[in-house]
Amino acid sequence: MCSLAEFLAEGLGDFDAAMLQVIKSQKNIQKTPVQEIWHSDYDQVLAYTRKDLLFVFNFNPSKSFTGYGLLVPAGSYEVVLNSDAKEFGGNGLNDDSVKHFTMFDPVHKKYHKEWLKLYIPARSCMVLKLDR
Repeated sequence: MCSLAEFLAEGLGDFDAAMLQVIKSQKNIQKTPVQEIWHSDYDQVLAYTRKDLLFVFNFNPSKSFTGYGLLVPAGSYEVVLNSDAKEFGGNGLNDDSVKHFTMFDPVHKKYHKEWLKLYIPARSCMVLKLDR
């Protein structure tokens, strides 16, 4: 039996290894720019894209967000990594098998951006892949 601290450290190590695998799976990702999608000091949320990957971080220690909207390239997104998954010591609050579809907004049509609404648990990171 391990302590809670040991369990969490093991989960974090496993998540780190999984994140490296996701990055390595993207050919020449280091040659593509990081594009900030959103940051909010108040909410403590940061989102950016690199290639077809969307990285969403909620650094808030106590607040989870339901239906958090991000303007992203139009399409559907699949979760490829989620730090809140039980396998990483998280609570498993999201169903990572669900495809997330963007929602059209005529205001942002000329920028080819649509709204993606996500549930983002406190102290979590999600990586989603765009399927055009």
